[in-house]
Amino acid sequence: MNKREAQRCIESLRKGIPPDKFIRLFTVGRKNEIGDLKMRLETGEGAALLLKANYGSGKTHLLKFIKEEALERGYAVSYVVIDANSGVRFNRMDQIFAAVCRNMEIPNTEGKGLRCFFEFVIKNLTESHQIYDAITQDWHWEHDEIFDSPAMMIALRAWNTNVEEVRYLIEDWFYNPWNYNSQRKRLYTELIGRLQSYFRDQRPDWKFYNEGIFNFNSKGYEQSWAALRDLHMLALASGLEGLIILFDEFEDVIINLKRVDYQEAAFWNLFKFYRGKEFPGKTFFAVTPDFYEKCRQALMNKKRYDFDYEMLKRLPTYEMSPLGIEEIEELAMKILFIHGIPYDWEPDYVMKAKQLRHLVEMAASKPRPDRVRYTITNVVKVLDRLFEDWNENAPGEL
Repeated sequence: MNKREAQRCIESLRKGIPPDKFIRLFTVGRKNEIGDLKMRLETGEGAALLLKANYGSGKTHLLKFIKEEALERGYAVSYVVIDANSGVRFNRMDQIFAAVCRNMEIPNTEGKGLRCFFEFVIKNLTESHQIYDAITQDWHWEHDEIFDSPAMMIALRAWNTNVEEVRYLIEDWFYNPWNYNSQRKRLYTELIGRLQSYFRDQRPDWKFYNEGIFNFNSKGYEQSWAALRDLHMLALASGLEGLIILFDEFEDVIINLKRVDYQEAAFWNLFKFYRGKEFPGKTFFAVTPDFYEKCRQALMNKKRYDFDYEMLKRLPTYEMSPLGIEEIEELAMKILFIHGIPYDWEPDYVMKAKQLRHLVEMAASKPRPDRVRYTITNVVKVLDRLFEDWNENAPGEL
C-alpha cells in the first residue's frame, strides 16, 4: 500500500466507512461466515440472500467484501445504494436497472458504468459467437433469438458503430430511461435510422413504437427485468462469471417509501429476485436483524392484513455474528499500522499495544448498535490527535 492509498483508507475510516479496494485487509473475524460467502461465489447457480447486521456493525463492509471477492473471481459487479429520495426506489425497476448500469464494475478495469461494460463485452466476444454476428454489419434483427430485451440489442448494436455521439445518447438513455418515454422518435432516428450504413434493419419505425421497444417502465417493468437478464447474459458471453448485484440500505423501502402500494411493489420485486426467474444472477441485500418485523409492522399499520407475510418471513437470510473485543482490537492494530504510512510517523511508538487495547475496550463497551463503527472512528480520532502532538514536538527533538 502506497502513501496515497493509505491516506485514502484513513480518510474513509475517519468517517466510519469501509475503504474501497482494501476491504479484505480490514476484514477480521467471522471466519465461518466469510468462508460461506466465498463458497456462494464459487457456485454457478444464481441465488439471493439477505445479509443481516445492525447499523454500523458490518452490513456495508460485508457487501463491499463480496464486491472485492467477486471482482477477483471474474464477476461483473454492481453496487447499488437504495435511496428513494435520490431516485433509486425499489418499486421502480427502471430506476433499479439504471442504477445497476451506472455502477457496473469489471475485473481489472478502472472506472465503472455502462461504457466500461459495453467496451469489455465487445472486446471479448469471439467472432464465432452469435452475439458478435448480431451487432456487426448486414444482420437482420431477430432479437428474440438471443436477447430478452430489444432495447439492449439496439443499444449494443449501435454502440458497436463507434459513433461517440451515439454512445453518449445510449448512456443517457440507460441511466435515465424515464426521460425517454416521450422521445422514442429521437431514439429510433439516432440509433437505427441514421445508422443504416453500419447495419440493416428493415422494420418500419411504427413497429418499434407500437411494441414499446424503447420503454423500460411499461407492462410491469417487463423490459427492465429483461435488460437485467441480458446484462447477466452478456457478462457470461464475454468470459465473465456473470453479474452480481449488491443492494445496500434496503431498509429504505420501509423508511422512505411513504405509499403502501409502493412498499408492496418493492417487496414483490424482492420476491422476484429470490425466485431467480426474472434475474438468474446472484443478488445480496443488506438489512438489519429486525427487517421482517419492521416490514410487517409497516404494512399492518396501513391495514394491509392480507399481504403474504409468510413469504416475506421465508426469505433466505444470513445473520452475521457480532465482532468480539479481540477482533475489534485486531482491526484497530491494522489501523494503527496504516495510519503511519501517509504521514511518515511511527504511531506504535506513541500508542502502545496496552493503550490501544484499553481504548478499544472503552469504546466497544458502549451499549450502542454501531459499536464497531464507533470504535473505529474513535481509534482514528485518537491517532490523529497523537500525530498532531508528535508533529509539533518532533522538530524540538532533532
